[in-house]
Amino acid sequence: MNRAVITFSFIKPIGRSIFFFLWVLPIAMILFSCSSNERAEITDNYVELHIDNSSISDTLDISSIVDSVELLKLANVPNKQIGYIGQLYALEDAYVVVDPISTKRINAYKSNGDYLKTIMENGVSDSNALNITDCYVNERKEVIVYDYAQMKLTIFDSDLKRKKDIKGGNLFHYNHIASIPGSDNFVGYASYNNSNAYLQTGRRSPSSLDLLSDTLSLVRKYLRYSKKFENIAAITFDKSFFAFRDSLRFFRAYDPYVYSINKSEVERRYKIIYSKGNFPSDFLESVIRPHLSNVKINGHKMSSLKSIYLYCNGYTSQKNWLESDSLIYLSSISFKEQGTVGFGSLVVKGKGTAGTLVARNFVDAKKFKVSFPEFSEYDSKSNQFIAFCTGNELKRRLYNDSPLRKKMDIIDDCFYLVKVRLHVKDSH
Repeated sequence: MNRAVITFSFIKPIGRSIFFFLWVLPIAMILFSCSSNERAEITDNYVELHIDNSSISDTLDISSIVDSVELLKLANVPNKQIGYIGQLYALEDAYVVVDPISTKRINAYKSNGDYLKTIMENGVSDSNALNITDCYVNERKEVIVYDYAQMKLTIFDSDLKRKKDIKGGNLFHYNHIASIPGSDNFVGYASYNNSNAYLQTGRRSPSSLDLLSDTLSLVRKYLRYSKKFENIAAITFDKSFFAFRDSLRFFRAYDPYVYSINKSEVERRYKIIYSKGNFPSDFLESVIRPHLSNVKINGHKMSSLKSIYLYCNGYTSQKNWLESDSLIYLSSISFKEQGTVGFGSLVVKGKGTAGTLVARNFVDAKKFKVSFPEFSEYDSKSNQFIAFCTGNELKRRLYNDSPLRKKMDIIDDCFYLVKVRLHVKDSH
């Protein structure tokens, strides 16, 4: 509710005036409280990260900061295979792999790569899942699986035993949901696509980031936008949340900010500034609004998506964010007229631009002799950045004289984890 519509009228006699004031004030306070919840503020407390992408090397040798490289083959079990990896999480002594595209399956593997169990998959009676689209591992190492069709979370404990289901009473749809560290609440991210619009009545404007209670009820709305931007063909990524210490990092396409979410506030923690093609903070108004009719999904999704690439041509956006106490790994994409081109950045905290490395491919050309795939996970326990690829791709990435070739027989159609421990000098 707009605060301006709450007014007070003082009329004679005085007694009636006081009665009117005392009667209206509590109502006004309640209404203003609702208004404050809907208009929740995000605080600015950000550090600027400057990424020079004006001239990107195809390869960059980082062997001087590579301590170790380990390869791990994920077992290929009949009828329980995965065909695509959208998300990868490291547990205490296991790995969780999410395939939301090919098999709609979430598998767990032991620390040695052996198959442990299938946590959930679509269409299996004992899982009651209709459409598994997202997964998240919280600071307690609980696995949270999101069923988009039912707006339902299924939570597994650290031993991967089913703990409970939470089903929201209202019909919200999100691309990604995560739990807030140190809290029983959740946070959900929804893109601008029509399927993520608010379907229940009474909501005047959509938002991209929502604070949710432990029962998935809407508590507060952040990053609100005008309804005219609903149903645009915006891209989304496989992940939008990363846990760091007692907070969540939140990132999304087209937005130059990386947000920090904890149990008490949401703040802009980093602002990514690319030297070439930086997205403006008012992306919807400055980039999309002049071409709104062309980017709306009106039965021609591919045509609208092509328009998005066309109008974003030349801009660059972050894609994934990983963070340790001393390093940030940032993967980015630059939009072209018909697609995107990716590159990676390694940022040493506290070193400014002097501590930033940028390349399409990071390699170790001296000791382990390997070109690293894009990193997808950071394991704080082992202090390893983890990438994945198929055996076929791994063969192409290993140099002919790489000592890693002698470690195991590489099978083309199996998935492999590439676990890399990096070191940097004290950044403080």
